[in-house]
Amino acid sequence: MKNKSEKGFFKSIWLKLLSLVIAFVIWLIVVNVDDYKVIKEIYNIPVEQINGEQIEEGGLVFDVTSGETVNIVIEGRRSIVNELTAKDFTATADLSKLSYTNTAKIIVEPNNGSIADKLSITVVDDAMTLSIEEKKSKQFELMVSTKGNVADGYALGKAFTAPAVVNVTGPESLINKIKNVRVNVDVTNRYEDFETTVSPVIYDGNDEIMSSSKLEMNVEEAKVTVPIYETKSVPIRFYTKGSVKGGYELTDITASINEIVVAGSAEDIEKLSYISINDLDVSDISENTTFERSISNFLPENIYLADSVDTIVITVNVEELITKNFTITTDDIELINKNDELYVYTLQIQGAFVVSVTGLERNVGGLSIDDLNPLIDCNDLETGVSPAEVSVKLSSRYRVDKNGTVLITVAEKPEETTEEGATTEGGNGTTESGTSNGPEGTTEARNGNGIVDNNSGYANDTQNIATESADE
Repeated sequence: MKNKSEKGFFKSIWLKLLSLVIAFVIWLIVVNVDDYKVIKEIYNIPVEQINGEQIEEGGLVFDVTSGETVNIVIEGRRSIVNELTAKDFTATADLSKLSYTNTAKIIVEPNNGSIADKLSITVVDDAMTLSIEEKKSKQFELMVSTKGNVADGYALGKAFTAPAVVNVTGPESLINKIKNVRVNVDVTNRYEDFETTVSPVIYDGNDEIMSSSKLEMNVEEAKVTVPIYETKSVPIRFYTKGSVKGGYELTDITASINEIVVAGSAEDIEKLSYISINDLDVSDISENTTFERSISNFLPENIYLADSVDTIVITVNVEELITKNFTITTDDIELINKNDELYVYTLQIQGAFVVSVTGLERNVGGLSIDDLNPLIDCNDLETGVSPAEVSVKLSSRYRVDKNGTVLITVAEKPEETTEEGATTEGGNGTTESGTSNGPEGTTEARNGNGIVDNNSGYANDTQNIATESADE
């Protein structure tokens, strides 16, 4: 009985063990079917830099050129893998273990250490590459950039900042990319001066913001003062220096604009009547000449340009002069302020008397002797022969030159004798007939001006007498 009982017992144990094995196999099959292994890619895990201060302690700075984020491929049970994201992993690069190519190995580990042995992690690109440079500092003028428009009738003045200059420190390659440092201020509908506090922003050559953490400024904020001015439209006047080439005349000056809008305080604006551009050098020019000027260079102190146009194009126009010559005869000359009752006037031109008129074709081309109106003023002339001053009508449109000599003879009017032999003084209204102190049988011949013609005997005798008197 005892042997039978023992055999049954052992037989029962083996059956139980077999059942357990079969159960385990079934469980294993179920587990593998329901919770199978999967592969998953996880992207853009940020890479933490450690021990970077060891580089900076040597007076160097570094910038990450590649490897700021990393991608991984993980393999494990579906129940674990499917729940994992980039936030469940930590990626680090130890910068104290750089290779000779300035790269550091990236290590990725799960934040939950209990699943570390249940995952297979493959880093797609496990290297962080650095650019290591000397640290450089550079000063930049702090510029003000505005947006919006001030109120109508007002203009934006030149804003200024405190501090006026900022110091930027960082890798030399980044410092060299900086174009300027600016503060941005909104001036929409402003009509009076105001102050504000703004953070400076660094811009590169493409006018894009440089936000690298490797660039440091010595200030976080700057105080900006923005003046708002009244405006006024004023004319522009032009002044030349020097003289154009001989034989030419400056006719006029034209410009691309003739007035400009300026800004300033109410007091300064009220005093301003015009803007003067006074440096146009026309020395020896013989053709139309163009000058280009910046209006802002000619603004008075405390006056600012409010117009969008600063450059002005000025044209100085010149034309060639012509000269027209007129030969004057005695018949062309009018005598004024004569005393015909007491004196007789005789003109004589020695050689030729020429009047030259120089000016622009449009002013000189149509002139005649009548337009010049040559005349001699007989007032205060004494008897005898003397050079006469011939006056002509002058004008600002041309220049007159005279070349030649005109002599005038002033003689007392002789007594007149009537037919009965009685004599009367000249000028009593008697008829001039008979002889009169001249050669026998001669008469006086006068032209329309009361001047004795040179072919009369009297004129010749009088001239001779006058000449003899002068000789004595």
